[in-house]
Amino acid sequence: MSRFTHAAATMHTLSLASMEEASRFGVRDADIDHLLLALTIDPDTGGQILRGMGAGLDTARAAVATQHAAQLELVGIASDTDSPRRIVFHETSGYEWTDRALAVWKEATSGERSGDSAAVLRALLDEPSGLIDEILRRLDIDPTTLAARLDEVQRLRLSPPATPETTALSGTRSFFVPASLEDVWALLSSAARIPEWDPAVGMIDADDDEIGPWEAESTIATPDGKPLRVKGEFRRQCVERAECEKPSLVRWRFSYPDAVRSNPRVVDFELEHAAGGMQIRVTLTWDTTRRRRGLRVVRVLLKPLHRLLVFTQLAQIGSGITRVFR
Repeated sequence: MSRFTHAAATMHTLSLASMEEASRFGVRDADIDHLLLALTIDPDTGGQILRGMGAGLDTARAAVATQHAAQLELVGIASDTDSPRRIVFHETSGYEWTDRALAVWKEATSGERSGDSAAVLRALLDEPSGLIDEILRRLDIDPTTLAARLDEVQRLRLSPPATPETTALSGTRSFFVPASLEDVWALLSSAARIPEWDPAVGMIDADDDEIGPWEAESTIATPDGKPLRVKGEFRRQCVERAECEKPSLVRWRFSYPDAVRSNPRVVDFELEHAAGGMQIRVTLTWDTTRRRRGLRVVRVLLKPLHRLLVFTQLAQIGSGITRVFR
């Protein structure tokens, strides 16, 4: 993965998580405090450093809420910091970055900064309003110490791992969730719970006491109720648990029995422990072994589009998983 691609993936992941956090506060402007919350569940260096210093998602949310309440009290407005709210970003629209958040993104990709999560966190520390410093101090984190650790990462010039070129229609991304191994495994190994993380599956007739395969219905409407155009032959899916090695690996295979020439979709989950939760490596592969002859040139031309589609699908799956535990 190139520096540009890695930075783009980081921006997409953090933007999605930031706007999800903003939706919990009932606002449509994603600000620097929401970006800090997103970094606490980042799977890469920035998130690892924050969690290693004690800034998990729940504690950071509490610190942000307390900071908001303190700011409101300065102008004589009382605030309830204990009222829990759920993420509604995927059910709503109209979200944008604030100007100071956009300035942080610009700073994170300027000069020698690579735009990865460590660079974003370092740019947050340099943001002049002082809001991030106040939140960090509520977390008992010294901003100067945090900055020193991030600068050390920059001096080491750590590069993202290289991704080998492949002709397969496949992609891999890692996600962090603030949950136990048991809870994550219970979600990802259950056929009945697939609709919680897979936006392509609307309903499934599944009993986890069975070994499958199971029949599922494709999603025909967005979370806010807008209908989706789904051809008749793609409305029914066959779901198989192709591999299961408790508690570290599970592989799901999705096919369309009414569309005999369609390509099956395979989703792999690999689980490993991480500070404050679990790291999940998700691999999405479209089985293109049933290729028709004479289309090689077309496939080459469409490869960038296919990569974008796989990237988007992986992001949607990752967002669905993390949302369950947030």
